[in-house]
Amino acid sequence: MNYFELFRANKKILAFGILMTLFSSFGQTFLLSLYIPGIIETFSISSGFYSRIYAVATMLSAASLMVFGKLIDRVPLMRFTVVVILGLVAANLLAGLSWHWIILFISVYLLRFFGQGLFSHTSMTTMARYFNKARGKSLSVAYLGFPIGEGFLPVAMISIILWLGWRQTFFLVAALILLTLLPVVIWLIKGFKDKPVYEEKEIKSKTAAQQVSNESHEKLWRQRDLVRTPHFWLFAPTVFLVGFTLTALFFYQTFIADFKGWSLEWMAASIMAYALSSFVFSLGAGPLIDRFSARRVFPFVLIPMAFGLALLSVSNQTMSVPVFWFLLGVSAGINAPLTSALYAETFGTRNLGAVRSVFTFVMVASTALGPVVFGFFLQKDFSFNQIHLMLAGLVLLNCLAIIVAGTKKVKQTVE
Repeated sequence: MNYFELFRANKKILAFGILMTLFSSFGQTFLLSLYIPGIIETFSISSGFYSRIYAVATMLSAASLMVFGKLIDRVPLMRFTVVVILGLVAANLLAGLSWHWIILFISVYLLRFFGQGLFSHTSMTTMARYFNKARGKSLSVAYLGFPIGEGFLPVAMISIILWLGWRQTFFLVAALILLTLLPVVIWLIKGFKDKPVYEEKEIKSKTAAQQVSNESHEKLWRQRDLVRTPHFWLFAPTVFLVGFTLTALFFYQTFIADFKGWSLEWMAASIMAYALSSFVFSLGAGPLIDRFSARRVFPFVLIPMAFGLALLSVSNQTMSVPVFWFLLGVSAGINAPLTSALYAETFGTRNLGAVRSVFTFVMVASTALGPVVFGFFLQKDFSFNQIHLMLAGLVLLNCLAIIVAGTKKVKQTVE
């Protein structure tokens, strides 16, 4: 079943997945960073103080995901999704109304928790749970919301912020989510539990309700048991390195451009190469996952990122900028659908929400630590070139460790 046939047969649930990842952008660093100049000026705080607020709020949101992310296993999808959407609406309203840095901290926490965390968690968990034979393709389709947001929203958002101001922009985003996303999502997933998903030509797949009922033979993973498995320690470093690297590079992109002697406009324009490669290679990852399994593809996912970091560390050439972003986009595009499929293959889908929430915690925590760790090494007089080269070596070591260790499937049946 190709992408066109898959989407035509399952257009509502796949559109739901795309919209949830797209609107997660409103809690992601690449958009929230655009508000920083206005926030710093309004509250008369330093950029260092705000970065600490951002890091602590992000870490707190990561911890919250461990508790609330697993609720998707027990709460009906419609109810869970509506609460998540209303949570992001409330977060934007609170951010716009914030009158003290403590209120600002709470709003950043909620933006990161609902936007970055639960929006993407809801989308990818749903795809991985209800699709089996076409799991890779469905995850790749749902992932497309990420590069679409990264490619088009920053220009629109910075224009609106310059036009209306940062507070009014938060209010506008809240209205957009409430008046457009919420009713559309309700329409898309209404009655989904009793409808089938189609994964093969002329074969009626099981309904969502039947799929969930067939999970009863799988092992029920408690989060504390999951983190004791060798598979967790095999998968977690890759999850951490992707979030850590991308967030740090997005956060410090203007400083890196200045260090290298590149114009800020060229650096920003080159990020389109990241969005493009992320989009294309996400679609390419789906058929690979469905044909060869996520476990076989997983060891090689970060190799393009390692080469991109190495290029960034050794080259000052202007044309190396889009090449570097393109290579990072290759790894990012493959990684998201791949890891979500990997969790389902390895740990089953019975409590996939609880499983994914553990790895989402790792990812979100890494996004908090990335800028902090970069800043620490910069204060110790390391150059960006040295930091990027060290990170490239670490990524390659991680790939080598996965290849050596292998990724055997965990026994899923209840013992």
